[in-house]
This record gives sequence, structure tokens and C-alpha cells, in this order.
Amino acid sequence: MAADKEILRRLELRVKELEEENNSLSDQVEEMLLLNLINESFDEITDEGMLLTAVLEKISVLKDIPYCACFEFSETSYNCLAQYCSFYTKVPCLSVVSISGDLLKELNTQSIIRTNLKEKPGLLTFDSKSATFFPGEMLAITFQTRALNHGVFIFVCDGKPSGPLKNDLLPFYQIIRIVTDKWDRISLMKELKQLNKELEKRVEERTNLLKQSEEKYRQLFDMANDAIFLWEIDANGKVLGCKEMNDAVLKMTGYNKDDLQSLNLFSLLADTYTQKERKVFEKDFARQSGILKASFNTRIGIIPLELHFRRIKLNNKQMVLAIARDVSERQAYEKQIIEAKNKAVESEKLKSAFLANMSHEIRTPMNAIIGFSELLYQDETMPGEVKLYADIIFKNSLHLLNLINDIVDYSKIEAEQVTIWNEAINVNELISELSINMISILHQLSKSHIDVLTHTPLIDSEAVIINDKTRLRQVFTNLINNAIKFTQQGFIEIGYQYNQDYLEFYVRDSGIGIATENQKKVFERFVQVRDPETSSAGGTGLGLAICSNLVERMNGQLCLESSIGEGSTFWFKLPYNKTNES
Repeated sequence: MAADKEILRRLELRVKELEEENNSLSDQVEEMLLLNLINESFDEITDEGMLLTAVLEKISVLKDIPYCACFEFSETSYNCLAQYCSFYTKVPCLSVVSISGDLLKELNTQSIIRTNLKEKPGLLTFDSKSATFFPGEMLAITFQTRALNHGVFIFVCDGKPSGPLKNDLLPFYQIIRIVTDKWDRISLMKELKQLNKELEKRVEERTNLLKQSEEKYRQLFDMANDAIFLWEIDANGKVLGCKEMNDAVLKMTGYNKDDLQSLNLFSLLADTYTQKERKVFEKDFARQSGILKASFNTRIGIIPLELHFRRIKLNNKQMVLAIARDVSERQAYEKQIIEAKNKAVESEKLKSAFLANMSHEIRTPMNAIIGFSELLYQDETMPGEVKLYADIIFKNSLHLLNLINDIVDYSKIEAEQVTIWNEAINVNELISELSINMISILHQLSKSHIDVLTHTPLIDSEAVIINDKTRLRQVFTNLINNAIKFTQQGFIEIGYQYNQDYLEFYVRDSGIGIATENQKKVFERFVQVRDPETSSAGGTGLGLAICSNLVERMNGQLCLESSIGEGSTFWFKLPYNKTNES
């Protein structure tokens, strides 16, 4: 009997072990089935909301969990993303449960919360529609995805000892891992689709821009007046043929595209070039860039071209971009310019000879007239009427000679025949001589009441500059004559101001002055400012123009300061370099 009882006890233990193994296998099969069903249900899902709803439904049905949900949460708020309530309805439901602040705090600090809701009834609050369900136990597992920083799955059951939350939690972790992986893939696919959409948009925009740019440059290419070629070359620089050309090429050469595509550039060189010259052209063309000037055979005839070229790489091929311009007209113009220049040089020589001859031929008889008229005037034996006529001849001859001198001088200036001869000039002595001459002229013109002033701040030994004495005297003489002509009373002052680098020469008068609007005009040739008081003043209007040009050639500039009724000051600066004499 005892043996039978032992055998029976062992059989019962074995049956119990087999039942436990069977239950364990059943649980494993159930979990594998759940995972497989959930995983399979994801294949066609492309939305996070649909994904969560499908997962919650599978878990609720297969694990017999009355309520399960997924929330997005922060430290202070939450948002229900999806929930499923088998105890209330078989479809996704809204506003069934509320999460307390205490639970939010725990979710922010813990990754898994497993608690008895009967002991903490305030963590989750269900609405009145779920009165038939009495929550007993809660499992909350937090997670994170690409699109969601804080998420939580919450599972609630009635808390029975054999409930689904009593077993191992590994299946829940596996489910959540599957969900988050799928969620990330969905999120990533959305991002990729968006990026792909943006990329396609950018590609389309850039393609359109490229098309527009290509059309624009093609129009510029075809509309260019110059001929544009694109020649293909081999590794040795040999020209293989013309791959692209604009309409100007066809118009310039008379060839069609097929002709040029098969022709070598140097085969178009004019027949007049020797073989040696052709090799020089080929050598020049082998450079990276440059300019080639040569004559080429065309169906229109031989045309001289100026070819600007540069090597470029296009579609992994070595190409030469060349822009050619027909220089026939330019060469004709250059020839005309050279001929005109030669004629101008010849004309200049003739002009120089004419000026030299006129200066001699006119001044010689004028000097004779002046001399003899002066002798007649000074001859005491001559009758008074004869002496009067001789004086008129003398004065008008001097005036005519001055006019001739002005015209000849300005002609020489325009012909660039004025030469500045540098020499040592004692400016104190020059100004003294000029002042004495000015006193004599004023006396002859019955203007002795006008004061003659001089200003020479340097001592004689230091008042020496290097320049052209004759031209400096000529400038001063012209300026003094103008001052005498336009001054009726007051003074005329000549002199200079000293600076370490230059001397500032001036002629100042108390005459009628010159209006501001006329001050630039007086330096122009043949210009005279007319005034009722000076309407009888003669002259050619060349004096100041001659002075201005001479001062420029002496490295200075003639300037004017004047006001109506307050007189005028003409001044110019000349370099002051101490000489050995000074």
C-alpha cells in the first residue's frame, strides 16, 4: 500500500510538472503568436496613429487586457495618441481615462511603473461610461522614437491573481520594441518622402533654371556678331574638328555646319602662308590661351581674322573655345590712319617751314618800315605834317608787328615747336627791368599817374631759378601790357612770393576787373572781354592763351583772381631750385 501511494504521489507530481510545462509552453506560444500577429500587421501600415490602434487592439484581444493606451507626455501635461477599451467598445475610444499629476512625475523619472490601482486609485481616473470595469493593476512602460521624445504605453487590468500583468513582462518590452522600430521607420519614411519631394522640387527648379540659362546663353551664342567656334583637340593638341559654332560663323565663312565639323582649322589658312609659318600658328594654338592673327580661306574669299582662344574641358574632352572677328575694316582704317599720319607729318613739316619763312619774310620788311618811319619822325628837317604821318606809321607798324608775333607764337605752340631753354635767371633783375620798361610805356601813354610797385623778397644772390628767361619775360610782358591797357588809375604791381619749393610770380592791378563768369574764357584763344571803358583796346585775343601755354611748358599753371571794380591778379608758380650761383 505504501508503495502504491508513493507511485501515485510521483505520478501526481509528474502530472503537475507537465501541466506547468504545458502552461509555460502555452504562454510562450501565445507570446510568439502575439508578436507574430503584431509584426505581420505592420507590413502595410504607413501611419503612426493606425499603427498604435492596431497594436493596442491586438494586445487587448490576445492578452485579455481590458484597457490599453499610448500617451505623449511632458512634466505638466499629456496627450492621448491612441487607446483601446475592450470593456466598453470594440473600436478606438476617446476621453476614457485621465492621468494624474503624480503619475506624470513618475513617468518623467521612471521607465517602468507597475502598481496596484486599488491602493493608488487617483493615478488614473476613468469616466462614468466605464463603471462596469474596476481597474486593479497598471503597467506603464515609457519609450522614445525619432518623432516622439516622451511616450508611454499604459496597460490596465482588473488585478486578478491570474491576470496578464502577473507574468513575465518580456513580451511587452518586445512588443514596444517592435512598435518603436516600426514607428521610427514610418517617421523616417515620412522624412525621406518629404526630403525626396523637396529634392525633386529643387531638381525641377534647377533643371528649369538650367534650361533657361542654356536658352539664354544659346541665344547670346547665336546672336553674337563675332564668330564663335568650339574645336575638339586630341591629347597632342591636334585639332580634330569643329563641334559647335554660331550663326555668325556660317555667315562669315560661307561654309555649312557639315563642312566645318570635318575640317581642320589650319587647313583653312590662306595659301600664301609657308609650311614654316603654318607650324608657328599650330605651336601658338597649342597654348592654353592666346590671340592668333591670320588670313583664312572661306567660300567668300580670303578674310583676315583675329582669333581669341582658350582651352577648356567639356564632358571629359579637351576643347578650344575660339572667338573670331573679321578685321578687314579695322585693317583698312589702320591703313588710312597711317596714311593720314604720314600726311600730317608732312603737313607739319610744311607748316614749320611756312612759319619760319613767314616769320622772316614778314618781320624783315616790318622792321624796315618801323626803322625808317622812326628816322623820319626824329629828323628835325622834316615838315611837321610828315613827322605826324611818320609817327602814325611807326605806331601802327609796331601794333601790326605785335599782332604778327602773337599769331606766329601761337601757331608755333599749336605745332609743338616751342622749346624751353633752361638757363639761370635772376628774377630780381628781370622784375627791375620790366618795371623800368613799364614806367616808360605809362609815360608814353600819358598814364604816369599810375603807381608802379615791385615785390622781390629774396636777396639778389638767392633770387635765381633755372628756366627759360625769354619765355618768362614774354609772359610778364603780356600780363603787364594787359594791366596797362585795363587800368586807368591806381597801381600796377609785379613781383613774386617765396616758398621753399617754388616762387609764385604775379602781376596785380587796380583796373576794371573781370567778372567771374568770364574768368575761364579769357584764357581761350581769340577771346576778349569787352567793356564800354575798354572798347577801344586792341589786340588779337591771343595774349593770355599764349601766356597760359608757355607757363604750362615751364612746369607751371597760370591762374586768375579778380572782381569787378577791384582789379585783377594773374599769378603762376615755377619750381625754385637753388643753383650754384644762388
